[in-house]
Amino acid sequence: MTNDCGSVKDERRTHHAVRDVFLQACALLTPLMKENDKALSTSNFAMTHIVQEHFPELSSSETRVVIAAVARLHCENRLQSLPEQ
Repeated sequence: MTNDCGSVKDERRTHHAVRDVFLQACALLTPLMKENDKALSTSNFAMTHIVQEHFPELSSSETRVVIAAVARLHCENRLQSLPEQ
């Protein structure tokens, strides 16, 4: 990876598997996030199990990263701007 000046820049991201499934995870979790706005019907514990069931290749820390990222995008009203797959 290079920066704007063309020099090599170190990769800081560590959860590469998350990047591979992120859009699918967003599609999976978006309805749950919207329901939680109304009734807090789905806990983080339940979302963790849902993500792990759909993406068994993710570690537990990667699962938490996915949930936190989707929750943050939802709070910032940016989930709808993600491209559909």
